[in-house]
Amino acid sequence: MRKRGCMGLMLATAIVAACGFYTIKQNNVQLSVDEGMPWLTIRVDGSENIVCLWQDEEKGYFFLPSCVKSHKIRLEVGGENSVRIDGALLEPGETFVWEEERDYQVQITDSSYEQYTYDIAFMRSEHIPAVFIDTASGGLDDLHDDKSHEETGKICVVPENGTTEYQNDLLRISGRGNNTWEYEKKPYAIKLKEAAPLLGLERSDRWQLLALWRESSKMDNKIAMDLATELEIPYTAQGTWIDLYMNGEYRGIYFLMESVTVGEGRVDIHNLEKENKRQNPSLVQETAESYAEENSKGYLLECGPDVSGGYLVEKVHPDHWETDLSGFRTDRGDHFAINGPKHASREQVAYIRDYVEEIDRLAQSGDSAVWEKLDLATFTKLFLVDEITLEMDAGCASMYFYKDRGEDKLYAGPPWDYDNAFGEYDSSDGFYLDYCGSIVNNSDRQAIALDWYQKLYGTPDMQRQIRESYAAALPFFEELLESGIDRYADRIRSSVGMDDARWRGGRKPGDGSARYENYDANVSYMKFFLANRLNCLCERWDAPHEPFTAPANGEMHKVTFSVYEGVVETIEVPDGAALTYTPEYDASLYQGWSYKRSGAPYNPHIPVYEDMELYNAKWG
Repeated sequence: MRKRGCMGLMLATAIVAACGFYTIKQNNVQLSVDEGMPWLTIRVDGSENIVCLWQDEEKGYFFLPSCVKSHKIRLEVGGENSVRIDGALLEPGETFVWEEERDYQVQITDSSYEQYTYDIAFMRSEHIPAVFIDTASGGLDDLHDDKSHEETGKICVVPENGTTEYQNDLLRISGRGNNTWEYEKKPYAIKLKEAAPLLGLERSDRWQLLALWRESSKMDNKIAMDLATELEIPYTAQGTWIDLYMNGEYRGIYFLMESVTVGEGRVDIHNLEKENKRQNPSLVQETAESYAEENSKGYLLECGPDVSGGYLVEKVHPDHWETDLSGFRTDRGDHFAINGPKHASREQVAYIRDYVEEIDRLAQSGDSAVWEKLDLATFTKLFLVDEITLEMDAGCASMYFYKDRGEDKLYAGPPWDYDNAFGEYDSSDGFYLDYCGSIVNNSDRQAIALDWYQKLYGTPDMQRQIRESYAAALPFFEELLESGIDRYADRIRSSVGMDDARWRGGRKPGDGSARYENYDANVSYMKFFLANRLNCLCERWDAPHEPFTAPANGEMHKVTFSVYEGVVETIEVPDGAALTYTPEYDASLYQGWSYKRSGAPYNPHIPVYEDMELYNAKWG
């Protein structure tokens, strides 16, 4: 198979202008050819978008969005190009009907009689919308070269029903995330030309595209935000799954999510950023002078006399704090970015720093007066989301707080970033897989963690609030385990299959690989973790409840143990059972058993939901 790129195809109009709406029969899919490369045009009510052929070392794929309902594809070939599919010549205007789970040989002959041969399979999404983004350059290399690089472009949003919901210029797309940016499948942040309520979410011009690279079930963030919504944590960001296409290339299943920013429909507090810009034209002109001192940084601005709010601050890793425009470091070394206002004056930075310092002083001393400055309800509910999910980053990063003007308290939330939760994260000792563990002492495990959970967990007020809120949330988990997780899995399963076909070659053991090869096994693991986690927490917090049951279908799975020299032993383990046995080995020669698929070290908390192989590598 001859491998070719599809960047040149973007000379065609991938997204029609907003004034050029079509009245087109829904799901009119056309196959065209450019310089020997086949590509598709998806025409729906209001827009048309290109889908390029994606190829790995074995074959090519056309990944189709859910708005394509028909298997019919009309051939549109100009000039002297010809197309044969499985040897049969297809005339211009003729229709080809494709079948799933079948490969086709496509032969293209151009006007100079040069032949191109492709082995192609078709895969189609179901149930979730498609987002098409075209960058101004027509490529992604510069965007992916550095997270700070930005591009303009165009965006088109097409729900499953095939009617264009939104299309417009895209003011900005850039990279986002910290560790997640290092993976091959990149996360992005986008800024629309105007605020819009995309796909039923709250109206805004700023959105996040989470890559879900480390989420085996692809529903970690969704379930965490569902829980936060159930607990009624104010301003909890909402999101929805999408299939993302960039410059015609399918990028996989993503989670389109509302940004944690200050504004209407987001964190709706007094907007100091707007106030600062009104009083300081230099901010609008991007000429304002910044300052940086040992424990604070921001801008030299004029500001009004009332600096009591609003503020949106984020606990961040020290390494990431360096890139934030405004922020502070507490006397005990905790780093906070000020995300609202992003350009904070010296007076504003000093005010919120002193406020957080006072809360920290009260927390460290165990003074109950801390609840006069730190909101008990939101702090406890954020703790519950972090604790139930066993979020690895709790207290370390992506931990938000806000304070409004005229308010006497700092509120915890909104919650954010749960791709290292639900037993996904494999630490060297398996702590975050232990469904009876606790993040209360996370600050003992990670030196950069804020220790307010540890200091306040045992206080009577917080214990009472924990037990009340947890007991009230149990019906939510009952429904989630009974039908909610399966409903989500059914909704995204076909897109997860496309994502796996798209990215399986880019995954290596230890590089965000899904725990199990089979998607339904990963879904079962999510249920397994939650059921066992909830049973432990019910006992810890004296919450009467019928035991939650982890899934098991009665089948037997083979578990193979191998080393460089070959297979050591093969055993059979019941579906959903813990793997409590591993063969003995010489620790002076071998490093220890690890799961061959994920590269994670063996851990008895990981159940067996499919045939598995564990490998023991030699030292040196």
